[in-house]
Amino acid sequence: MAEQVRGLSHDEIRRIEGDQPAPLGDAYRCFLALMGGGAGRFMQGTDVFYPAVIGLGQAARELLEENNVPFILAESDRVILMHQGYEFDFLRGNGRDPEVWSYREGDGPGNVPTVSFARFTDWLQAHVTEQTQAWARLVPRYEAEKRRGPGDRRLYFDRLHPDGSVTDEI
Repeated sequence: MAEQVRGLSHDEIRRIEGDQPAPLGDAYRCFLALMGGGAGRFMQGTDVFYPAVIGLGQAARELLEENNVPFILAESDRVILMHQGYEFDFLRGNGRDPEVWSYREGDGPGNVPTVSFARFTDWLQAHVTEQTQAWARLVPRYEAEKRRGPGDRRLYFDRLHPDGSVTDEI
């Protein structure tokens, strides 16, 4: 079922491991074993689950090259996420719980990847927290919208402003 958490088999994890030369790291390997095949709505629309993670290293290298970014992914870097073809996250280092670096097209000084989290587990916790909060806001609105008649429904979303305030937009 699509709404359930799905871990990966040893063979699926080995396929991911063989896709890029960098080590998996224990924390990332655990993530793959527990939920590497998907987790319902968690990180929906982002290439972070198997089989979509296959080929991300090459896709990230191509994105850097297309944007003439003066940064080269090392053999020890493992790309773990790509979103909409314009941003990616990767593990850097050989530790059990390595750093996570991020690159977003056209973002930041020098437009090069930067450290985003000291550890993979910090990265994962931040995504869980962010998405839990987002779904807590969205589900009641979605359910209320479903109760409206077809002619009464409207499309809307929240806009989060840099000062932290939120406004409804239509």
